[in-house]
Amino acid sequence: MNPTSSSSFGDRQGNHSNIIDNRMLSEQVATHLFRLLVNGTLRGGQRINEAELARELGISRNPIREAIRKLEERGLLVSSPRRGTFVRSFSKQDMTDIFSFRTVVEAFALKQALPRMTDEDQAGLQGIVQRMQDCATARDEMGLVEADIGFHQRICELSGNSQTLRAFMNIRAEVQMSITLVEHRFETLEDAAVDHIPIVEAIATRNMNKAVEALEYHIKDSWARISAAYPEN
Repeated sequence: MNPTSSSSFGDRQGNHSNIIDNRMLSEQVATHLFRLLVNGTLRGGQRINEAELARELGISRNPIREAIRKLEERGLLVSSPRRGTFVRSFSKQDMTDIFSFRTVVEAFALKQALPRMTDEDQAGLQGIVQRMQDCATARDEMGLVEADIGFHQRICELSGNSQTLRAFMNIRAEVQMSITLVEHRFETLEDAAVDHIPIVEAIATRNMNKAVEALEYHIKDSWARISAAYPEN
């Protein structure tokens, strides 16, 4: 065997191992930061200090940068040129705008989707709610939020209307951040997960009014939970 070839292969193995380790580490850091967001340790407008995090966690800054990038993609953090990365913040009016628009878009999506839904489509929505419950049991807060937004996105997809889906996707980052805040307003993660059951039960009746009413109530209740956290002016 050519020793040079063997050494080269060993190096490649080592490089691949580092890539895998860094990916796993960045996921752990992303989960850590997400939990700090959910429990209120990191607040809207707060700057994320990479160097401080690296010292705190005892790791290099590379996986921290990757974790920050992932949370930016999810709309939870925002970068400002020459200033750094910050926790996304919303005023009470921002949230009012987001939730009022969500109500219009998602109710319209459900009105279009319900007549088109197959039994398989309904089972898929029920499966997403079950995934939320599984995540709650496993204390997987990030997985719960992702399944939550996936549920609402799926309703928009089932509408069959590309413009409806586009309208939802245009505010997806804001919706994800609001969902992250909402989950923390429930007493338990299980309570947050089962909050979607009335929607799938109403959809199963195929009664348009009941289904839309259940969805609108869910969104308005979510906004009420967040609104309570804002100080009165």
